[in-house]
Amino acid sequence: MVNITAPLRIGYLLFPAFTALDVFGPLNVLNLISIDHNMTLSLIAKNLDPISVDRTVIDGKVGGMLGNSASPNFTEFVLPTHTLETAPELDVIFVPGGPGTRNFNYTQPYVDWLRARMDDPELDYMMTVCTGASLLARTGKIAGKNATTNKASFNWVKSVEHADEVNWIAKARWVVDGNVWTSSGVSAGTDMALGWIEHMYGRNQSENVRNLMEWNSMNQTDDPFAEYYGLV
Repeated sequence: MVNITAPLRIGYLLFPAFTALDVFGPLNVLNLISIDHNMTLSLIAKNLDPISVDRTVIDGKVGGMLGNSASPNFTEFVLPTHTLETAPELDVIFVPGGPGTRNFNYTQPYVDWLRARMDDPELDYMMTVCTGASLLARTGKIAGKNATTNKASFNWVKSVEHADEVNWIAKARWVVDGNVWTSSGVSAGTDMALGWIEHMYGRNQSENVRNLMEWNSMNQTDDPFAEYYGLV
């Protein structure tokens, strides 16, 4: 259980070609709520090299799904604060999605790290955004649980190792099963983060954050994209 007298320790995994809004949408929510609640933030990656956003740049080389796009070098970089080896104990872990989740070799250390953290008694919440659910599914630690993911990539996520052991919910903005929270694609992560703030601190505080962000949120079951992508 979260100790309300101690800082809430939040960690965000970062890997090349994570989707920008998967990280910065929920972080905007957390930046605002942390004004009134004591929190710490760790940005965790394989090493401390700058991490490229929405494009795969590893050791200075451009590649990945968008390597042949019209603008392969159109990216930003984020500096991690910790490596997988130096990451502290955490109460909450966020896992973003993005093209980088499809790089199985590069993300295997993240999967191994998540598998170990799922067994950590200090962990209170595991939260994935978009195709970040594929990394968590690959751990085998959410077998039998309900989960959702990006609707455009829904069938791909269902194809990764151990994903056939998960009960994938096609029509859901986000899904809660115990301490595992999973959201649909991209912007859904911010809705999930606001829902989690309501769960943690109450409706008034989540509404205050939403209004400060001028964010038109969708509720947990409001998912027009499942029909759009032919999943229901």
